[in-house]
Amino acid sequence: MEQRIPLVILAAGASTRMGQAKQLLQADGELLLHRIIRIGQEAGFAPLVVVTGARQQAIAPHLDGLPVQQAYNPDWATGMGSSVSVGLMAALGLLPGAPAVGFVLTDQPYVSAALLRGMKARLLDTEAAGIAAAYQQTLGVPAIFRSALYPELRQLSGQKGAKPLLRKYADELIAYPFPQGHIDLDTPADWAAYRNRADE
Repeated sequence: MEQRIPLVILAAGASTRMGQAKQLLQADGELLLHRIIRIGQEAGFAPLVVVTGARQQAIAPHLDGLPVQQAYNPDWATGMGSSVSVGLMAALGLLPGAPAVGFVLTDQPYVSAALLRGMKARLLDTEAAGIAAAYQQTLGVPAIFRSALYPELRQLSGQKGAKPLLRKYADELIAYPFPQGHIDLDTPADWAAYRNRADE
């Protein structure tokens, strides 16, 4: 029987550059928030935790009735690091013995269930400390960290999220190719470019 691994969806940011809650942008008739929840389920992660913050009041109603646990980060303004910590604690509260915890964003439009499923299977097939998406000569999210890194994940703060940890343990993490991982939706121009690409 495959080990259960929680997935933390980081959705606490203010989407300042987008000018609206990018988690609630709609592509192909589906909110980006709902899309990543569906992908996490299809990839076999459970339980799922959604970390909210700046746009909590707008996002919360869209989580009603979904098989996710909401975790509010009151320190969202300090950056993604605190959201990683809040999400980890919420996930371990739901599944205390979790051997690993995954982390994803809502604004990477090319994340797929196949990608997450592949990352999870590859990690569980090794003794590595974790696995992270590799793109443009760097490691980033999606990422899955084993329990050995929980103490340091709990201590994260600041704007860089888990990046310091990904750099520190680069030699101990599996780099999983995800060439489109650098594409995210931060600005109206990013969104327009993605929509144009999707329509081609």
